[in-house]
Amino acid sequence: MRKMLLFLLLITPLVALSQKKVELKKRYFGTYKGTVPAYNVDAGDEIIRVSESLIYITLAKDEISVAVGNNKLYGTYEVMFEAKSYYLLDANIVGQLATERIMVYKRGRKIARDGMYPQPVTELKKYRSK
Repeated sequence: MRKMLLFLLLITPLVALSQKKVELKKRYFGTYKGTVPAYNVDAGDEIIRVSESLIYITLAKDEISVAVGNNKLYGTYEVMFEAKSYYLLDANIVGQLATERIMVYKRGRKIARDGMYPQPVTELKKYRSK
């Protein structure tokens, strides 16, 4: 029993160190543009309708910015994992308690933002300023 415990204590750090950190490739950096569809918010006594609005998300090496209407928020992101067809990012925006999930598709130059409830999922396409 002691040998088994000693073996586990020695092997566990090796397994943890063998995990390779996944980074987003440079070709996915840039500004993405989309529209957040209209949705309803239950404010207790009444239901408030929020109209659709433009959203811009800019991905850089270690930072992210989200601009919805006149509000511009900044933060950092971490690549949670890389799947066959997309990367999943966990974005920590300054001033928000919850994180946002962003899927960066490997094909099609697009991303999907899973905003905080009750905001719907938003598809954005890579934007080139002219």
